[in-house]
Amino acid sequence: MNPLFKTILITALCCVLANCKRIVKDEAYLQAKTNQALIPVDGSDLPRTSNNLSIPEVKVTGSDVAPDSKPPEMAFARRRSEDENVIIIESGGMPTIEIFNQLDAWDLILGDHGYNWQLLDEDPENCQATFRFYDPITEEADNRGFFKKLFTIDSNYLDRSGEYILTCLKLPQKQQIWLQTIDFEAPSSYVVDDLFTHIYDSATAVKVNTE
Repeated sequence: MNPLFKTILITALCCVLANCKRIVKDEAYLQAKTNQALIPVDGSDLPRTSNNLSIPEVKVTGSDVAPDSKPPEMAFARRRSEDENVIIIESGGMPTIEIFNQLDAWDLILGDHGYNWQLLDEDPENCQATFRFYDPITEEADNRGFFKKLFTIDSNYLDRSGEYILTCLKLPQKQQIWLQTIDFEAPSSYVVDDLFTHIYDSATAVKVNTE
């Protein structure tokens, strides 16, 4: 073996052995001891040593426990014809169609509103008519087969079927038609859109001379 190489190897080995003596074999934490428990000062509470947070008490029940579990009611569709003679707005808290042409509001109320709407009563003197709405979604669910119902998760869908009132008001410059429930409340946007689509289409289907 080369003498120079042998000398370098022995020197390196000695350095390694010298450093091994510096290895700490006993970790400091092995000698750690638990401190004595804290003693509270008169009139003071001990500090909280837990990271747990207190859970506030829930005092509500029923549907109020999870207010976000149901989506909010969507707004009905506002529309405006190109000539701005027929518009759908909200007036007095009720969905309303305003007509600025020569079409008669009463005729529009008694028009064909589709399969889901049935005329029950009409009062031309007060320009008011009562309709029965048959919710097509509920009807579709009722027509499902037994096994499809059995393996379908109940979505708690609210049936919108019921009686609704259409009322019109004839003013010198415009006419109004608004929809409300039999209890004189604002109806669901789903019901409004279903009915107002037919009335809007009828009111804008023919160009009317406004002169």
